[in-house]
Amino acid sequence: MSHDERRFDPKHQHHLLNSVRQAHWNPPRFLARFGLRPGQTVLDLGCGPGFWTLPLAELVGESGQVWALDASQGLLDALAARNPPPQVRLAHAELPAIDVPDASVDLAWVAFVFHEVEPPERLASELRRVMRLGARVAVLDWRPDAESDQGPPRAHRLTPEQVMAWLRAAGLEAHETWHDADAYLVEASA
Repeated sequence: MSHDERRFDPKHQHHLLNSVRQAHWNPPRFLARFGLRPGQTVLDLGCGPGFWTLPLAELVGESGQVWALDASQGLLDALAARNPPPQVRLAHAELPAIDVPDASVDLAWVAFVFHEVEPPERLASELRRVMRLGARVAVLDWRPDAESDQGPPRAHRLTPEQVMAWLRAAGLEAHETWHDADAYLVEASA
């Protein structure tokens, strides 16, 4: 299976910002669990058209920063068209490489993208590299045994145990902190 077969097809970006998805995830409420404060720096990997990016920018405020990285220029253009605030920095990225400085982020937010990246071990190492002292990584992804058919093909999905193993191998403490019938959240810290 090629790396590109695992990637989200930008032609379907209208699904990423629809009202049903908005109501289900309620990004401001979901992200509140991380206790982000004004002035902090967040990395939004696979930011797409900004479903999580704009709520993250609100949480870190004008004095904070959100690095919004995506492999699709079309999705970055869609985010730019939504007029993000100045603290959002858009950048093209070919994961697993993360083009931000060492020890520069307080939270690395990896929503529905870990399953797309090859090799996942390198992504875990890159996440560790960009973390500041006391920072966290949060991986939200689809369960292979999900009840609904939302998300990528089941064969592309990763278990929380796989994600935790890669993060632990990179030197992080990782735990599953939330799940529902379709997705899970793994959080990691140094």
